[in-house]
Amino acid sequence: MSGSVTQPFDDRARLLCPGLRVDSVLHRTGKAVLLAGVLDGVDVVAKLLTDAGPFWQARFTAEIDTHAAFEVAPPPVPAPRLLAADPDAGVLVTTRLPGVPVARDRYPATLHPDAVRVMLQTARDLQQWSASGNVFTATWDYPHRFHRYRTDYGLLDARDEAALNALAAAAGPMRPAHGDLLPANVLRAPAGMPAGVVDWEFTGRYLPGLDAALLWLVLGRLPAARQEIERFAGDSEPDRAGFWTNVAALCIREVRTHGDLPHGPLRAARLAYLAATWRTVRARVHKLAGLL
Repeated sequence: MSGSVTQPFDDRARLLCPGLRVDSVLHRTGKAVLLAGVLDGVDVVAKLLTDAGPFWQARFTAEIDTHAAFEVAPPPVPAPRLLAADPDAGVLVTTRLPGVPVARDRYPATLHPDAVRVMLQTARDLQQWSASGNVFTATWDYPHRFHRYRTDYGLLDARDEAALNALAAAAGPMRPAHGDLLPANVLRAPAGMPAGVVDWEFTGRYLPGLDAALLWLVLGRLPAARQEIERFAGDSEPDRAGFWTNVAALCIREVRTHGDLPHGPLRAARLAYLAATWRTVRARVHKLAGLL
């Protein structure tokens, strides 16, 4: 790829791993470029940070730390193995997992039944993840988050905030979670192999059911999938409290972030979907809080 438009990215990766041979660009986002290559005979992915903002720099460093933590607290799903990293240079090199993303769309309108099965099984597996308390830190301060959503953005009222804080207090202890279990981050592996999971930059401790809650939200056009997610999320009071607290937190977060999108059909469609979803979630949250 010498002389290509990716040359600056190639150079950054090779400074960290001189033997790296870059073969192709796997994916680009507004914050990173993923390069596929080979290092010492191993298929690898080099992730190059392109957003210099403090938020994504912190997430990039967190992803490196998470991969290092896998040495003592491996997740119950296949994950890339850390080979080299330089947070200051914004370079992360890992092994490349086989397979392709389940979907690139954040809110897929349709999915093949096999793809749905892969997503649900991955969320089930992640629910079994455990680690000692000093391995991963709490990612969200739930009461602070809900207070900001009410006072800074006007997305919650005082009754909503009180109900969510009551549910969060009733939830079970925080557990490790992937933190961003979107269809694009779950790989459909070749037949006979378990699905792999990538992009661990939001990994940490959350109230129970965070990964399942995100799937419930983004697979909303697949009612059968939602029903299955609610079943395996757990029916104990702490599990239900944690799950619905997470669904609400994620739904409001999505409303806030999609409100920042440029005006157009995508923004309008997503906000309409999220508004309808929030009405359903809000009623469930208030009902559960009233039973505590």
